[in-house]
Amino acid sequence: MQAGELDVSARPTRVRWLVFGLACAASWLLYLHRYAWGIIRPEFASENRDLDAVDLGWLDSAFLATYAIGQIPGGMAGDRFGPRAMLSVLALVWSLAAVGVAWTSGFWPLVAARGVFGLAQAGVYPVLSKMTRTWFPIGTRTSVQGAVTAMGRLGAAFAPVVIAAFLMGIVGLSWQVALLVLSAPGLLLAVGFWFVVRDNPRQHPWTNPAEQFLVDPRVETTAIRAGEPPLQIVPRPALTFTAASVFSLTMLLLYTFLSTFQDQFFVNWLPSFLQDEKGFDKITMGLYAPLPFIGGAIGGVVGGVLNDVLIRQLGSRRWARSLVAFTGKFVAAWLVVLSVQMEDGRVTMMVLLAVRVFSDWSLPTQWAAVTDMGGRAGATLFGIVNTVGIAGGFIAGPLFGMLKKEYGYDGLFYGVAVLCAAAAVVWLFVDCTKRVVED
Repeated sequence: MQAGELDVSARPTRVRWLVFGLACAASWLLYLHRYAWGIIRPEFASENRDLDAVDLGWLDSAFLATYAIGQIPGGMAGDRFGPRAMLSVLALVWSLAAVGVAWTSGFWPLVAARGVFGLAQAGVYPVLSKMTRTWFPIGTRTSVQGAVTAMGRLGAAFAPVVIAAFLMGIVGLSWQVALLVLSAPGLLLAVGFWFVVRDNPRQHPWTNPAEQFLVDPRVETTAIRAGEPPLQIVPRPALTFTAASVFSLTMLLLYTFLSTFQDQFFVNWLPSFLQDEKGFDKITMGLYAPLPFIGGAIGGVVGGVLNDVLIRQLGSRRWARSLVAFTGKFVAAWLVVLSVQMEDGRVTMMVLLAVRVFSDWSLPTQWAAVTDMGGRAGATLFGIVNTVGIAGGFIAGPLFGMLKKEYGYDGLFYGVAVLCAAAAVVWLFVDCTKRVVED
């Protein structure tokens, strides 16, 4: 090695795994806080009898409305200001807003608290997607994204255990104090992002040139001399479209739209199904309802690994991603149909656990396709994709309500199966190699 060159042959530092740990913690806590509202909602309603069912419905929707509105601006802010600043601010604001409903009274102040909570959470996943792109090499990136999404599913599964069973049950806290306790980890997370994360490995004082080169082989290894700061170039990513990229992006948006319906079924309809159709009491329902989210966590990890393995085996990112996503959604559709045939509710829940394993192993594929197609504007594109998905969530409510009213729970299940199968077919037309950003 000549004088002045950077040594990239040394053993790489492992700072990227600290970043990975914080990303997983953010995903887990994000969903724990998000699902807290549904858990404290019955006691909240009993203490706020001046709010009727319609008012409570608007409080539900206040989160979704601002969560949808904040996706694209949150992604754009992530591209402009970088993951370090954005994730520190977002974790701080969402953690404070999560406890806002405990110390707020009156309909409109409560709507504002729920709205701020949704707005702060909206930008998190777009920015996390950008951070995984800049901190991990392409050979492991999808596995990392799969693990991050899996932690969100685990956060949803842990919510009733941590909040209802432990904090409110065993410890005996009120729902207000339970929310206050839950805000503390979010404040620590914000501090962790600020002190541990940098926008890319080259900016981090703890990384060595070998880790920088591992993440981005294009990093300059000869021109940076000892004692000289690296050249800072802040690109201005812009979305640029060709006919091929527009078609693939449209298919990806349609896939995301269709996939969201299944998520809404598990969140909003499954607990009622277990009590109304299978005769579960509340305790039994509380034990079995988290199973699909655990399946989703497993699927997220498996799907990420499958992507990376198939890319290496097939030598084609486009068809590796299509194969994983299509197979997952197609098998999930048939398993939903099978679950309807089960008489024993416990067996039904095991089948639905398998549904989420196969369905959610396509989730890291979706993340990876966004980072593939979005390039340096990946956070902005992620916000666009998530906005379309949330729109599907809005439509799922009345659509599933009509299916339930006309055809009962069987019709609801078959509707979910059809939408899963449609999402599988749509993915075959997504070509993640069609970039929508000029690098």
